[in-house]
Parts: sequence; structure tokens; C-alpha cells
Amino acid sequence: MPLPASTVETQGETAGRRTRRRATSMQTLTTNDAAHRDDREPLWTLFRVVFGLSALSWGGLALMAQLENHYVEREARLSRLAFSDLIALAWMVPGPVGCNVAIQLGHALRGRAGAWIAGIASVLPFFVLMTVFAIFYRTPLVRAAASRTLLNHFNVVLATLIAVTWYKQTRTLVRAPLEWCAAVLGCAVLFYAHSAAAYVAMLGAAFAAGWLSSSVRGKRLTTSITANDWRLLVTLTLLVALFALPLPHRYELALLWPRLAGAGMTLFGGGFSALPVLKTLFVTPATGLSDSDFTLAFSLSPLSPGPLLNVVPFFGYLIDGWPGALIATLALFVPSGCLAVLAQRHLHQLRAHPRFESGMRVLRAATTAFLALAVLRIARYVPFEPVYLATALFSAMCFAKLKLPVYIVYGTVALACAAWLVSGHPL
Repeated sequence: MPLPASTVETQGETAGRRTRRRATSMQTLTTNDAAHRDDREPLWTLFRVVFGLSALSWGGLALMAQLENHYVEREARLSRLAFSDLIALAWMVPGPVGCNVAIQLGHALRGRAGAWIAGIASVLPFFVLMTVFAIFYRTPLVRAAASRTLLNHFNVVLATLIAVTWYKQTRTLVRAPLEWCAAVLGCAVLFYAHSAAAYVAMLGAAFAAGWLSSSVRGKRLTTSITANDWRLLVTLTLLVALFALPLPHRYELALLWPRLAGAGMTLFGGGFSALPVLKTLFVTPATGLSDSDFTLAFSLSPLSPGPLLNVVPFFGYLIDGWPGALIATLALFVPSGCLAVLAQRHLHQLRAHPRFESGMRVLRAATTAFLALAVLRIARYVPFEPVYLATALFSAMCFAKLKLPVYIVYGTVALACAAWLVSGHPL
């Protein structure tokens, strides 16, 4: 028998009070862990530790695991409950999850300066390496070595990796009927739409659907936002609008970096969801980048530490050299990091609101459509031949069953192609 509406509302309010108490206690834990120690983490030590862990972390999840091992298990500067709260918040905001966790960790340990130091340390290793890749990518030797067949095999590995990620995310994030509708409709919208406005509209509609479908009614989202916080939110909103609005071709290059900052505010669900969004920005006549350049960048990405969004300095260097690599990296990573810190300060208010959490669940389900579309767009350019099917099966076994690191799979495929070439068969 369904419960009366008043009973449901009462239960929702009770759950909200429990969530507020839990969030407040977690916030207290974070403060106690960082402030009640006589030996606060020195900024140089924070930079050195995060930089070292980021340089040895292939993927955002690996960075989060290493940060937890160091600051929770070894140093005991944060409780496990407080650190898990940082991870949950990082999934709720757009941008690279691993870097957002590092930024929040720095903020919890040393305030605003710690957030900047930890953010720079988490980005610097892959910024340098991907920019070096871009430098050598322009040389004739690399151009000659990058054969079409080898790139096709790399594309198959990349598509398989994204497909496995999509399967795992779908099983975790897509459960309720509304979430399935958001995922399916998101695929349809992205397949037929080819503008940035469609991405923003789809994500906004998904969040609104989750908000309106919540069973809790009449509960207001109360926040104590300062004037500086409002300025930040207005700025981020304007950047998203700039990304969504269609622009004349003559303005695409001039406004590329502000539009990239707005695009970063639409990236949920991991780095693979960025593929169609970034392609809308970078593969244009104004930038001079081709589909081959774009796909190769994502193929090289797993060879470098850091999240999959480490491709951004690669694109920036190809467009405008070292300044382009630096500006592109700042444009994508700084806004999401600022938003993560802002959300952390208001965490106990956001998570206590059930309608907000309902909207985020549907939004996360809709972002799985980006992964499905990425697989389709990569696979359509690979010839349907048995040798590529064998590479796909091998990659799927390595990623899904053997849990091998990505760079080992890429290295094995490259060695197999080299052996095929040495045996006298042309690539």
C-alpha cells in the first residue's frame, strides 16, 4: 500500500536532518583532522607529495587511491570518512575527478594556498609530458612513423577502453527508469545534434528532470553564499553560455580558450565524456586540427599520467605553442577546481537537499551518453577487418578480465605491429 504524501514528506525531512547531521560531522572531522595537529602540512611538502603521486598515477582513480593511502593511511591527516566525502563531492561537480580531489585535499589541509599548490602539483606532470608529445608530434620522424594502420589499431584500443568504461558506469549510475530514459535520450540527442548548445541543454534538462521527480516537496535549498561566491558563479555561467552559443567562424579562434573554460563546466562522468565536447571546439577550420590529430591525442593520453583530460595541453601546443598549452590547461582545470572548492564549503547544505541529489543522479546517468557516442565516432573510421576485430577482443580481455594498465595494452599492440612490419608485411 503506498504511503500518504504527508508520511513520505515527513520521512524525507527526517532523512534530510540525518544527512545534515552526518555532513556537519564530516565537516568537523575535516577541520579537526587538518587544524588540530601542531605540525600542519608544509606547502612545499604538499606540493612534493601530490606531484610525486600524480606523476605515478595513470588515471584519476589511481591518483585518488594514492592520495588516500598517503594522507589517510600513512599520515592520518584526514579520516577515511572525510576523504570519502571529498571523493563524493568531486563526482558531483564537473571536471577531472582526480584533480578535483587533490584540490579539495589541499584546501582542507592548508586553505586557499593549499588548494592552488595541490592543483598545480596534480596537473604539472602530465602537462609537461603531453606538451613534449606535442613537440615531437610535429617532427617529420614521428609523422612518418605514425602509419595509418598503427593509428587504426590504437583507435580500436581506445574505443574498447571507452566501451568498457561505459559498461561499468552504466551498471553503477543507471538504475531507475528515469535514469535509463535520461541515458537513452541523451544518446539520441548527441547522435543527431552537433552543437555545443545541445550538450548544455541536455545536461540542464537531465538535472531539471531529476529535481522535479524528487518525492520531497517544499524544501528550499538554503545557502550562505558570499559576494565573491556569486561573482564566481556568474562568471562560470557566462563561460558556459559562451560555449553554448553559436559563433561566427571568425570568432572561433579568438574565443577558443574562454569557450574551453565553459566546456569544462559541462564535463561530468570522467574524461571519456569529453571526447565529443572537445572535438566540437578543436576540430574546426580555425584551429587547423584534423580528425587524425584529435584521435591520436586521445590515443596518446593513457600513455601519460593524469586523467584523460591531459590531452588539453597537447591541443593547446599544436594550436599556439607553449603559451597555448599553458592557457588551455588553465582554462580547463582552474574553473572546475574553483567550483569544487566552493562546493566543499557548502557541502553540508547541498547534500542535505534530497531534490539536489536527485537531480545529480539523473545528470550523472545522462553523461553516460557521451561515452556511447565516443565509441561510435571512433569505430566508424576504423575499417571492418578481422585484424582489427582481433585487436578489439584482445583489448577487451585485457581491460575487463585481466585489469591490465592501459599503457601495457598500447605497448603490446605497438610491438605486434612492429613485428608484423619486420616480418616483411607492409603496414
